[in-house]
Amino acid sequence: MENLNEPTPSVVKSSHSHILIQKDGSLSPGGLMVAETSSESDMRPPNSPPPFAQFYSSCNSRQRSNGQKCSRRKRDLVLSKLVHNIHNHISNNKRFNGSESIKSSWNISVLKFLVEKLKQELVSSNHRYTDKELKGACVAYFLTKRREYRNSMNPFKSLKEKEDKKLRSRRYRLFANRSWGIQQFPPEEQALWEGVTEELMSDEEDSLSEPGVWVARPPRFRAPELTRLCYGIDSHSKHGNKTNRVYGALSDRLPSTEIQLLPPHLYNPNWEREGEGEDLASGGRGRKSFCPDLNAFIQIKVEKDE
Repeated sequence: MENLNEPTPSVVKSSHSHILIQKDGSLSPGGLMVAETSSESDMRPPNSPPPFAQFYSSCNSRQRSNGQKCSRRKRDLVLSKLVHNIHNHISNNKRFNGSESIKSSWNISVLKFLVEKLKQELVSSNHRYTDKELKGACVAYFLTKRREYRNSMNPFKSLKEKEDKKLRSRRYRLFANRSWGIQQFPPEEQALWEGVTEELMSDEEDSLSEPGVWVARPPRFRAPELTRLCYGIDSHSKHGNKTNRVYGALSDRLPSTEIQLLPPHLYNPNWEREGEGEDLASGGRGRKSFCPDLNAFIQIKVEKDE
């Protein structure tokens, strides 16, 4: 009761000038701001945001909207599907020509036609889009048709890109499996794994003679110590003990510039010299003995694509 009866201290207010400066050193749009602070603001909990947090966040959102630096916009599945349906409708004769630029007179007329059709389709829809978003969805679909045209002109390049993408995806998956398996190993072997990237993983290629079998081909530039560790991880993992996964010859993939900067226990700088020695020891055949004739394989792949 004595504490309750004590007189309440008077609130002391003071004015402080705050100059808001951006990261690049220039004065912020708010310029010079004057704020009144009191003892009540000093009693604010430590986890509460600062008084100008909302101002800074609004500035950042305004900068992102101005296009200074923003992340890639996520594709709208509803809008992209609608563009696909309108463009490929059986009654539609105005379609993108992938052999021409988006700035050609024909493709510009198709772009305007699709935008008007989208506006008509979205009149009764709950989705609201700006003209810029509608145009962006149509341009994105043009890029798809453009890519299809280029792939049709060079089928070998298209197949090679698909194969490289598939092998890269498998290397990432193998890297994730091994990164989880290394946690069960002693600390000294876990320390050896530090700095390893997906590029040091084996290429799990499809067998040309046995359908459904993956042939794991370790990279030539991987250090022998790391290769032994990878074999050890595979022997204790479900992925490494799959019956349809076998080990094959060393891969012919070349290392990137980043890989060549890794320490010797991860990257073998003498891999080219050692590879030449293996070629001479094998009677001059070397890597070619492990490389099948790709001509028949490419023809079969093109036939299937057609």
